Amino acid sequence: MFIRAIKTPVIQPGNDLVQVFLESLEKAGESLLPGDIVVIAETVMATAQGRVVDLKSITDPCDEAKEIAKKFNMDPRLVQIIIAESDEILGGVDHVILARSHGLLLANAGVDASNSGGGTLVSLLPDDLWGSIRQFREELSKKAAVEPIGAILADSRVQPLKKGVLGGALAVSGFVPVEDKRGQVDLFGRPLVITQIAVADDLTSAAELLMGEANEQTPFVLIREAPVHFERDDKIDVKSMEMAPDKCLFMNIFSRYRKEER
Repeated sequence: MFIRAIKTPVIQPGNDLVQVFLESLEKAGESLLPGDIVVIAETVMATAQGRVVDLKSITDPCDEAKEIAKKFNMDPRLVQIIIAESDEILGGVDHVILARSHGLLLANAGVDASNSGGGTLVSLLPDDLWGSIRQFREELSKKAAVEPIGAILADSRVQPLKKGVLGGALAVSGFVPVEDKRGQVDLFGRPLVITQIAVADDLTSAAELLMGEANEQTPFVLIREAPVHFERDDKIDVKSMEMAPDKCLFMNIFSRYRKEER
C-alpha cells in the first residue's frame, strides 16, 4: 500500500477543493489512478464551505455555557458554539468537552481552533458530512476521469485511557467503510462472533501520520492499493460506521454510570 501526503496552498473560504487537490497532485508529480483513495482533513472542507465562526461574534453566552466553561476552564464563547453543535454534552476535562454529535463521540463536538484561520476563529465540522464527501468524490472522479476512487473525510480523535490523537473517518464515499468478519473462522477454525474491521478508520489513522496536526499544510493524503471493497454510494448506508449507544462498549457503561449517579 502506497501513502503520500499532498501539500497545498492555505485553503480559503470558497476554494474549489477538487481543483486545489488536482493542481497540488500534479505539482507533487502524481496523478489519480483507478483504485486510489483520497483522505481530506475536515478542517479544510469546513473552511472551504465557510463553516468558520469568530468567537467575537458570540457576545452573550448562555448560562449553561458559562457554567460548563467555568467547570472545564474554557472560553464560554467557545462552549456556546460547542453546545450548538452537539446533540448531548457528556462531560469533559480541562480545556475539552466530550460531546455526542453526528452519531459520534467527539472532542468539543468537532469545533476546532487549530488551522482555522488564527486569532479568535474556530472551524465547525463541514455541513452534511456524508453529502460533502460524496460530492467531493463525484466531482473529483468526473474531473479526473478516473473510476473507481474513494474518499474519506478525516478528523483526529482520542481513545479511552491512551495519550495522543489518531485519525478517524467522519464519512466516506466510494467504498465500504466497515468490513464484517462475523461468521468467518480464525486460524484454528473458531468462528468470529463480533469482529468487524473499521477499514475507513484504519486508513485514516495511517493518513493522519502524514497529515500532521500543526503547520504541515498537507490536508490531503493519497492512498493507493488499499484493501477495500469499492461500492456505489447509494448502496452504502450512512449509518454503517455508527453503533447504537446500548451496543457500544464504552457508551453503554458510561450511560449506566450516569444513571446511577442520578
